[in-house]
Amino acid sequence: MAKSDFEKAIEKTMRQDKQLAAKKKKDEDRKAREKAAEARKVAMREKAMTIVNGQTKIGGMLIMDEAAEEILNILLSVYQANDERLVRGNFDIIPVSYHSSLSLEFEKLSLYGVIASPCVWEKAMWEAAIMPQGFSYFSNKEKALKRQEEEQKQMSVENIINYGNMVFGNVSNSTLSVDNSIHEVERMVDKLGGDDKKELLEILEEVKELLENIRTSRTIPKQKKLFQRIGDHFAKHEWFYGTIVQLLGTVTMTMLGA
Repeated sequence: MAKSDFEKAIEKTMRQDKQLAAKKKKDEDRKAREKAAEARKVAMREKAMTIVNGQTKIGGMLIMDEAAEEILNILLSVYQANDERLVRGNFDIIPVSYHSSLSLEFEKLSLYGVIASPCVWEKAMWEAAIMPQGFSYFSNKEKALKRQEEEQKQMSVENIINYGNMVFGNVSNSTLSVDNSIHEVERMVDKLGGDDKKELLEILEEVKELLENIRTSRTIPKQKKLFQRIGDHFAKHEWFYGTIVQLLGTVTMTMLGA
């Protein structure tokens, strides 16, 4: 039996509704994917910024984290000169450990200012433009490290002058002066001790005990191991060596002059 015009109209409306529902769901799914992708992109950018902002400057230059340096080195190794400074390749030359995080590494490199316009096609290809700062990064880093070394040497010399030659006062008030100087040394250890801070403070405690023994016993006992420990830090912390020598000299002069 042939369908009536009314039945045909109903079926047409149902088909249209179904098509509209399917289209609506497709649009919603697309928007959800886009939203999720944007959220991942924002999260990645924030993570990259956290890492970049956490890096320190050496010799006035911001030094990149090791992972970023490794990826930049790879980009430079396969770069072939062209007007756009573009470099591209596949994942074969990227260490497997970076396959899932290459987008993050490229984001960091962008924030560091050494590449621009990075693109990563998931586990297929990648592309980026190397900035002038990228080409000169490693040579600039070497210069910055040398500059820092020179600054540290200069600081050590200044510390010997400023702290290694402390004025401890005359013999009559040297006890108070030495105590004040020890507090100053503790402050300088906290400021300049770096990775050796804990050991320097331990050495200082031994020196304080030695100074007290000299005061009470009126003798200068041998402390070969202690002076060996002090001497081990001479090259890196001359100011510490200088202040300890001055402290010992002051207490000894007090004993001789009493």
